[in-house]
Amino acid sequence: NTMLQTGFVAMDPTTGAVKAWVGSRDYSQDKFDHVQQARRQPGSTFKPFLYGAAFQSGMRPTDTFVDGPVEIRVDRNQVWRPTDIDGMSNAPMTLREGLARSKNTITAQLMMQVGPSRVASLARQMGVRESKLREVPSLALGTSPVTLKEMVSSFSTIANSGNYIEPQIVTSVEDRDGNVLETFHTRVENAMSTEAAQTLLDVLRGVVESGTAVGLKPRFGVSGDLAGKTGTTQDNTDGWFILM
Repeated sequence: NTMLQTGFVAMDPTTGAVKAWVGSRDYSQDKFDHVQQARRQPGSTFKPFLYGAAFQSGMRPTDTFVDGPVEIRVDRNQVWRPTDIDGMSNAPMTLREGLARSKNTITAQLMMQVGPSRVASLARQMGVRESKLREVPSLALGTSPVTLKEMVSSFSTIANSGNYIEPQIVTSVEDRDGNVLETFHTRVENAMSTEAAQTLLDVLRGVVESGTAVGLKPRFGVSGDLAGKTGTTQDNTDGWFILM
C-alpha cells in the first residue's frame, strides 16, 4: 500500500507574498513539510534554468539542435547517453520546441554549450538558495535535490521580469492591543535580464499550449495566459508541476 504525499505552495510573483502553503496531505499523519523540508530531484522542472542561461547569453528560441543520439563523456570511465520516452526524430529541433516537449537530447547538447557552472549560478540567483547544486552535465535534467519553495520562488522570478523576491510569509507582528512591534519588507534583486526572463516565459507558454502540459486546460477547465513546466523523476518517484 503506497501513500502518495504532496506539497503545494502558491506565491504572488510581484510581491513575494506566499498565498498558500500545504506541507503534506495531512499533518496528523505526516508531520513533514514537503514545501521547505523535503529535498527531491526536480527533474525537468530544472530545465528552465539552463534555457534561461542560454537566452541570457544571446541564444534564441529559434536556434536548433538535432534530436538524435548524444554521447557526453563525464569522466574517463563514464559516458552519459540521455534519451527520451518518445524516441528521437533525428531532425533539427528548435530550443522552443525542445523545452515545450522537454527533450533530454536537446537539453544535454545545450548544457554542453552553456556549461553547468553558469546554470547553477543562474539557479542560485533566481531562487535556489538553500540546496547545494552539483555542477555536472546532468544538473540540467534535475539531478540535484531542491525544495518546492526554492523552485516556486525561482519560477516567480521568471514571472516577475527576472527580479527575485524572497518569499514572504509574515508581513508584521502586533501585540494584543494592535500595536505594531515589527514590520517586514521584501528585498528585490535583479537575477536575470528582463529580456531573457520574458523570452523564457514565452517559451514556457508552449509547455501548456502544445507541450507536455497540453492536457491542463481541457482537463481542469482553466483558461487565460498560462506558462509552466512539468517534471518527472525516475519511474515517476516524484511528479512536479509549476504553473505561472
